[in-house]
Amino acid sequence: MTIKIISVRQLGDLLMQRYAHSPQEGCWIVAVTTQMTIIEIYQVALGTLDSVSIHPRDVFRHLVATNAYGFILCHNHPSGNLNASSADKSAMSQMAMCSQIMQVHFLDFMIISTKGYRSYRTEHLLPKVELETLIDLWTKVDNM
Repeated sequence: MTIKIISVRQLGDLLMQRYAHSPQEGCWIVAVTTQMTIIEIYQVALGTLDSVSIHPRDVFRHLVATNAYGFILCHNHPSGNLNASSADKSAMSQMAMCSQIMQVHFLDFMIISTKGYRSYRTEHLLPKVELETLIDLWTKVDNM
């Protein structure tokens, strides 16, 4: 079955239906084409009641293998809290940096729970990273 994403609401409802009732935190990747057709939704991490460790290596390995144009990272909070933790914010920053380097578009970070969902793209809260910024970080030399 081919699913084309036509709105954040449609995707949020789909993800809530599938993953909101999970008793422990997990992380899923929605890999998409240039036309926002879902290639695949797959789990990249499974955590505990209140945390999950997300590593860019696990995310991008599969995205490259499936020739994805972009991805949405979906993460559940069994607590019902839709706010990003400091670990979530760190993961968002890592994904933003790695997506620039890998040229696989980081389209959204969504937190879901039984109480609803939150799209960080919709709220303009995704970290913005330019390739030039990464080059500057790489080539910057500290004067000691």
